[in-house]
Amino acid sequence: MKNIVYFFIFCCLLPNCVQAATVEHRLNVGIGFFDAARVSMTYNLDKQSYEFASTVKTAGTFGKLYLFEALYSSEGIFKDGHTITRDYRYETKSSSHLRTKQLVFDENGVLDHRLSSKDGKPKRVEITLPDTPFDASDLQTVFASVARQIIDNNFCAMEKTVFDGKKNYKVVFKDEGKETLKDEEIPYSGEALKCSVYIQSLDEEDDGDLLWNTTSDRPIYFWVLQDSESKLPFLAKIEIKSTPLGKLKAYTTEVFIKD
Repeated sequence: MKNIVYFFIFCCLLPNCVQAATVEHRLNVGIGFFDAARVSMTYNLDKQSYEFASTVKTAGTFGKLYLFEALYSSEGIFKDGHTITRDYRYETKSSSHLRTKQLVFDENGVLDHRLSSKDGKPKRVEITLPDTPFDASDLQTVFASVARQIIDNNFCAMEKTVFDGKKNYKVVFKDEGKETLKDEEIPYSGEALKCSVYIQSLDEEDDGDLLWNTTSDRPIYFWVLQDSESKLPFLAKIEIKSTPLGKLKAYTTEVFIKD
């Protein structure tokens, strides 16, 4: 559950077209029969850099069965056609543990080590980079790249490799064209850009991660609309048709935009 909701947070990195603006999304997430979680994101992105912060908390009956809260933040720059992470960290709290993690980069933007803790016990791990090149060190950076492309070209096809300090995986976006979005649960409608994304592990050993196993051969779909007043694009809906817990659907309930 943690990684599936985590993905939705990354999907919401869809910013403004010309100048930087602070945008906040609020989403409801449902899985099967469960009202599963509430997500809030705040981001700022322009042609040179991006900043992103988000919170997620399980809700309803699902929240009683599985307590989970998290705060994620990421920032980076766009340079020479690449998206480079400068800082990435998170803090998660479940019914059993409190965990933190920070990826630390050197002055050239190269991943150097990670700092983590579990229930207050700190740990530092030096990172050995893989032999094969990679494009990003976290999913938020990947979604910053595809968001930039949607803004510039209104097109979401893209393929990126990721090494997050432990795992290697590939993220494949496909453009599904335009589709009229009209859903009674979503307070927004209109002609949307529809995209799909697959997340495929590149490691030989399978560690049983729910996100990778669910999305390696079954796409995550997401729909992007444009705000009628500001003309800024925003994420309206996310859907996975089949997971071990049933169909997953996340939809934006509110969008706030500040110049």
